[in-house]
Amino acid sequence: MHIAKVLMCLALAGIVGMPAQADLLLNNGSIPNGSGRTVSGVGIAGGWMVFQPFTVTDPGWIIETIGTDGWNVQDPMGLGMLGTLLPDTGANYPDENNPIASAVYHLGTDPWNPNWRDEPFDVTLDPGHYWMRWTENGDAMHWSAIFNAPSGENSFSRTGNSDYGSGPTALRIYGTEVPEPGTICLLLLGAGALLRRK
Repeated sequence: MHIAKVLMCLALAGIVGMPAQADLLLNNGSIPNGSGRTVSGVGIAGGWMVFQPFTVTDPGWIIETIGTDGWNVQDPMGLGMLGTLLPDTGANYPDENNPIASAVYHLGTDPWNPNWRDEPFDVTLDPGHYWMRWTENGDAMHWSAIFNAPSGENSFSRTGNSDYGSGPTALRIYGTEVPEPGTICLLLLGAGALLRRK
């Protein structure tokens, strides 16, 4: 029946618009061994932040969550740690003047076991190089740490105006790859063919 075909076409169109189930797009892993990279307010050794780079592969990523692993040492105001997604300057360095999105993270307190936290980032990233910057969230006495990771790109820590390079830190990203244009076109062409048939 013609009506049944129209309904099927609408169902196909709905499939095109539905988000796919999230995949693990990146996972540096973590090493929960009581050692990590300090993220703190200015009241703790002048303040520290951590920058972890990652690369988005072709054809791009639709991000659902970005996670990290580590532990909270102290957070007197309960404001947590701020994770900010940054573009690259084009010279393998974060562009801090143009943040893309951010989220607040409240890590667990156990430095010897995983405390992964995944927070929502509703963004689509083109292929290229990006950074996560971890900072305190307005509490001068905040002190937390991010676990080192067994894989991933090298990160760096900053205090004041000095940067200190080091190995990778815990980072994982869930989402889906941007659909290839050809896949969407085939679905739409199929739906159109159903409409034309009598």
